[in-house]
Amino acid sequence: MRKPPDLYKKLVVLGGDIVLILIGISLAVAIRYKPVSVITYYTGATTFVVLSFVLCFYIFELYNVRRRFGGSEFLTHFAVAIVAGTALTGTVFYSVLCWKFGRGILLLNAVFIALLTCFWRMLFQAFFRLGRKQIRVLIAGAGASGGAIYNALKENEGYSIVGFVDDDPQNLKKEIGAHRVIGSSEMIELLVQHKEIDAVVVAITCEKKKKLISALLNAKLKGIDIFDMETVYENLTGKLPVDHLQETWLAYAELRGTGGSIYKLRIKHLISLVGTFFLLLISLPITLITALVIKLNSRGPVFFRQKRVGVNGKIFEIIKFRSMQQDAETDGAVWAQSNDSRVTFVGKWIRKLRIDEIPQLWNVFKGEMSLVGPRPERPEFVELLQKTMPFYFIRHVVKPGITGWAQVNYRYGASEEDALEKLQYDLYYVKNLSFILDMQIILKTIRVVLFGAGAR
Repeated sequence: MRKPPDLYKKLVVLGGDIVLILIGISLAVAIRYKPVSVITYYTGATTFVVLSFVLCFYIFELYNVRRRFGGSEFLTHFAVAIVAGTALTGTVFYSVLCWKFGRGILLLNAVFIALLTCFWRMLFQAFFRLGRKQIRVLIAGAGASGGAIYNALKENEGYSIVGFVDDDPQNLKKEIGAHRVIGSSEMIELLVQHKEIDAVVVAITCEKKKKLISALLNAKLKGIDIFDMETVYENLTGKLPVDHLQETWLAYAELRGTGGSIYKLRIKHLISLVGTFFLLLISLPITLITALVIKLNSRGPVFFRQKRVGVNGKIFEIIKFRSMQQDAETDGAVWAQSNDSRVTFVGKWIRKLRIDEIPQLWNVFKGEMSLVGPRPERPEFVELLQKTMPFYFIRHVVKPGITGWAQVNYRYGASEEDALEKLQYDLYYVKNLSFILDMQIILKTIRVVLFGAGAR
């Protein structure tokens, strides 16, 4: 769907950040030493500072131009990003002596970057809100699909919903939110003539009537954009509308996760192995400390093994640090709950920090899992969910992962409703699997771990 130029806006923010970070470094050096060209005299150090802060800004969603650059949440993320960028540069500078700026420059640099980039975001936000033209959207279909795309569109400031049209007589007096059904499909031509709409989203999953198709074609010939609900919903939310999908739409759609691409078959596996090797080394001290405190806190084994469903439905045993009391499921499998009484004191914290997931690196090393992919579910739950949820089997065409698109976008699953929401994200991942998406998930996972979001 033709939508507000988010990529353009992100590039504008990114370009401004790069310039202002360079100015911040230059001011810090000028105050501590003398005015010089930091790009010429401190090429390596300057480049690393720029890349470090840009990476931290991305991780903490400071390039999300759909969010409001203000309020406590933004300021929290912004402050943590500045601290993280400063800590990263400081650690590296004291390891690579030829890049050493000194503590005074690092501190001044952090202050200048914080002030300049924060002011830049406020200025950017004020500028782009002036005279911004919203895309006027008409929704064809006032049923459940129409309601779903309405809810997705109204969350985006770039769109203005004109209303609904529907050829079902029972829906002609229907109201959805603050909008109503303004008539049948014959109204499309009238709205086009008066230039009241820019696009039509077709939210009818059943057979479309001939007069609707004719009205849509005439509108398209006059320059109006026509889109199907499924594609617009996917682009706006980063998930697929499972309850409103038809098999024909999925059959025609490109499902990258089901193909035999070089990335899926070779590169993704290689990245997982290399990443796992380094993560195992880095996390070794944390692993030893965690094992000790688990043993001291409660009786039972340090590790917990549980059967999960992997790629193509194959069953394997996942390995995690034990976070619950021993024999916590003597009555059978149950969903994890918020403030679960079965979770130990230590278990609460290792779950919050995602430390309990570290042993799954061994599952990745064995080839049963990947670093990134849909989370593997228990066989008991899979059997239930496949009966009640459409297309659930599709998530098993790729290897399960330690982290995934659903994990960085949604809270910890504790019910069938949560499982349905996560399925929509998992299907989006299968459909759009790529190196860029995997890297995006890994970076977002860092933010989730640092803020302890979604743990139960």
